[in-house]
Amino acid sequence: MGNKRLLAVFIALSLVLGTGSYAFGAEPESALEVTVPDYEVSTIDNLDYVEIPGGHILLVDGKPRVPYYSVTIDYPKGRRVQEVTLVERAGLVTASGLRLPTAVMEPLSSSDNGLPPGGNEGWYPEEDYRWNLWDNLDGSTTLVIVVYPFYYNAETTDVRFYKDYRFDVEYVLSSVSVTGLTTIKNIYTPGDKISFNIWLNNSGEAQDVIASLVIKDYSSGEVVDGLPLRALKGLVGDASFTAEWDSSGTEPGYYYAEITLVDTAGNILDKKTATLSLVTEMVKEELSWDINEDGKVDYKDLAILGAHYGNTTEPPYPRYDINQDGRVDLYDRNLLVGCYGEVGS
Repeated sequence: MGNKRLLAVFIALSLVLGTGSYAFGAEPESALEVTVPDYEVSTIDNLDYVEIPGGHILLVDGKPRVPYYSVTIDYPKGRRVQEVTLVERAGLVTASGLRLPTAVMEPLSSSDNGLPPGGNEGWYPEEDYRWNLWDNLDGSTTLVIVVYPFYYNAETTDVRFYKDYRFDVEYVLSSVSVTGLTTIKNIYTPGDKISFNIWLNNSGEAQDVIASLVIKDYSSGEVVDGLPLRALKGLVGDASFTAEWDSSGTEPGYYYAEITLVDTAGNILDKKTATLSLVTEMVKEELSWDINEDGKVDYKDLAILGAHYGNTTEPPYPRYDINQDGRVDLYDRNLLVGCYGEVGS
């Protein structure tokens, strides 16, 4: 599992599990202050396990097991975040002598001692923070800011911990929204031509809008293909158009389409995604989102997945690990929701 994929999962889980939460009134703040709780250390078998109350653990194979913290901020419909900038970081606390275990995704060999292997030089993690925007069904958005306040040097066992953060949040007012992005079905065969139906609305004054549609790998978020830009001049009220993607040459796997609307200045006005799968005919016959095998994908399947959310799995994978990647997570939830309501033949 690649580091980029792991980090994407952790950000998504921050939304599901929550940490700090800020809900604003009619007009959201453009500045945000975050105070990270003091970290706590538990020593087990001469290894130090560090946690931040209300935080999470960054697990990247072969790297030190370090804690991180996240906050979520709700923005009402019509407010679209463009950029989040760290303007101040303070409250530095230093320590030394901690022996942090290594995150190991594969079974330990007899020679492993839980310490970082060779090649872990310098401070980790390398990032200070990252942010992501979650689109909600009601048109509102949730901003997730993940901060990495705890830095560890495996060579020296030194620690740097920052308690206080201040961010500037840049957002724009937008009357333009994507009201729908659908395909005829969720599962296709590589080589199929896939049509996307897009519905838009501008509740304000007429505006020139540019629409871009890209196909991204579900695990990494990397763009695998893109469709020509669509210019919508003087958009007002409701509008719709259809775009077609030729999936020839694309490997079987899980993907999602992402449509982004921008104005002539490049500001993001709205964004929406839709999941899809490319599978061979043989796999297609065996593939099922019906976890309890009752012939339909409904709330019962979602409840089963929720009961196992966050679990790790091993072959033979249980049905609730839908994409069979060894973890029951946001990817499985989104795949199930994308097929919600389907009825078996």
